[in-house]
Amino acid sequence: MRIRLLLAVIVLSLSLAACGDDDFTPPSFLHLDGITTYIPTTGALSADSGFYRSDIVAAYVVAHYPGASKVDTLGLYRLPFTIPVLYSGAVDYINIYPAIEQSGISGALPFYTFYNPIQHKGVSLTSGDTLNLGLDSTTYNSLTDAPHLFEPFELPTDTIRLTPPLEWKRSDPAGACTGLGYGLLHVDASESVVDFSIEDIFYIPDPTKIVYLELDVRSDLPLQVYMKASYYENSSDDLVSVMTINPISHWQHLYINLGRTWSYFNHPSTFRLQFRAVNENGLGGDISLDNVKLLTTSVAL
Repeated sequence: MRIRLLLAVIVLSLSLAACGDDDFTPPSFLHLDGITTYIPTTGALSADSGFYRSDIVAAYVVAHYPGASKVDTLGLYRLPFTIPVLYSGAVDYINIYPAIEQSGISGALPFYTFYNPIQHKGVSLTSGDTLNLGLDSTTYNSLTDAPHLFEPFELPTDTIRLTPPLEWKRSDPAGACTGLGYGLLHVDASESVVDFSIEDIFYIPDPTKIVYLELDVRSDLPLQVYMKASYYENSSDDLVSVMTINPISHWQHLYINLGRTWSYFNHPSTFRLQFRAVNENGLGGDISLDNVKLLTTSVAL
């Protein structure tokens, strides 16, 4: 009896699957190779190419179809990607929202609101075919404030802005991330820790601002990032850890969200940033920095 029942279930399943095949419509596909950043022809925050170094690793994708009451949220995908779309026909628009890997938080891929979303209009999706968007590009949006700091380590410049013992390598294009110069910190084997700081005192009176530190790093040693500020007006400063950057053998662009540490201090209007190289294995090593910038925007993540 059980065997007959099992056979009946199998036959019924196969017949349903066969009926489903007759009605099956293949999905359309959407492909994106990657997203780069560029210097805009007007309204550029900087003319230095290093300012536009980026590492956009993923994208949020939405589409709007003719007659639809709302957008179709296709999802968040790591680049490059080819994704199925259960739609065939003309599309009002496809929006691509660049996402970055937030440094210090594993798996966090927020839409980086400092970058403009990318919109594709006048496109169509065809069942069984792939719409190839190729390599997209974006730039910083107009809501991004003028940088509170940008240190490209290039001539001419007014100040290195980073205190010794960080050395400014003025002409070493082979060693730099971009351009000719970069900051180099050498830690001897006999030194357990080496501290240095950004000279600027950052003034951000609006507690609703989103604050990010972007920089390119190459390091033999762990590099700790700290915020220095006071909890209340006229109180003494304290030093609180933001994150630790693990050793990186190649130049890597980092996006460090300072917001949580800033809120821990109750959003003081002024703060400073400090760094500490940690010689944990006793061997010493070098830390290189390039394209250090501090940005704010009022757009919520």
